[in-house]
Amino acid sequence: MGDEPDTMQDDLIIRHLTGETSTEEEKQLLIWMAQLPENENHYHEVKKVFELSSNHFIQNAKQEIDINVDQEWNKFVGTVGEKEAPVRSLNSENTSRYWLKIAAAFLLLVTSGIIINYFVFTNADTQFKTSDSALSVVLPDGSKIMLNTHSQLSYSPAFGEKERRVILTGEGFFEVERDTEKPFVIRVNNAEVEVLGTSFNIQGYEDRKEIEVTVQTGLVKFSVPDAKQEVNLAAGNKGVYTKANNELSSAVNDDVNFLAWNTRKIIFIENDLRSVVEILNKVYGITITLPPVLPASCVVTVTFDHQTIESVLNVLKTTLNLEYRINGNQIEIISAGC
Repeated sequence: MGDEPDTMQDDLIIRHLTGETSTEEEKQLLIWMAQLPENENHYHEVKKVFELSSNHFIQNAKQEIDINVDQEWNKFVGTVGEKEAPVRSLNSENTSRYWLKIAAAFLLLVTSGIIINYFVFTNADTQFKTSDSALSVVLPDGSKIMLNTHSQLSYSPAFGEKERRVILTGEGFFEVERDTEKPFVIRVNNAEVEVLGTSFNIQGYEDRKEIEVTVQTGLVKFSVPDAKQEVNLAAGNKGVYTKANNELSSAVNDDVNFLAWNTRKIIFIENDLRSVVEILNKVYGITITLPPVLPASCVVTVTFDHQTIESVLNVLKTTLNLEYRINGNQIEIISAGC
């Protein structure tokens, strides 16, 4: 124990995650995890692979998975390009059938495009990348991140040693575990957000003109090191960095829907139809277009909570007397009689 985790230790972790360990084995695993930080980190890495693969595992649990494990593992290593992944045999007497199934499910998950890139190797960054679906991420320190669509999050193997540093491209909602000795730092474009423990949303898509940080709880430092600018943001405040003029500002957040992409709860209070469409496009990942001219009376006061876009459109159609046509993710509002 205490050396680099071997296949037998992985087998114990997997049987713990699938509820098959005895009381003595649970005690053994806890002692092993407490011996070295590396052991606990390895446990969390295996747990993340297990959780990401669970849906596929459950679907295939009643079926016999007939695969050449060494061949599939080496094929997977080939997909990670120049990443320094260890090429090793999984056909060991100590390898459980559960681990084989989870490894196979993990390969399916990676190649399916649900997660385009996910690496957990000793000498490589851990990366999460989304396409058309959001992704829930749990970091080794217990911090939770909901990663929005078309976004990416990564951190190095040094995460948690002196500080907790991650890199974000896109948008994410962070719930950071408090640790006064190890600040949590997010790099997004050329800006940084530093916290000790709090919850906040960052919007930093590369094609957007601004980076926005909106704080839900706690205190956040939002800075642009190259411009030597920083602002402290308390709960209910928003910081905005405008890329064009290299300007950082702060204000009270008046957007009640800043987390709607995550919570799926949308509140409209006398919103004009154009702002309604803008929010719906973001939350549902669709494209709604409007006619050039709209009556000034087209305002909406309603709350939607986890409703489908079809339900939302039906309400708007009745309320505003809309005419529209749907073509896949494209929705064209032809007229509004409000």
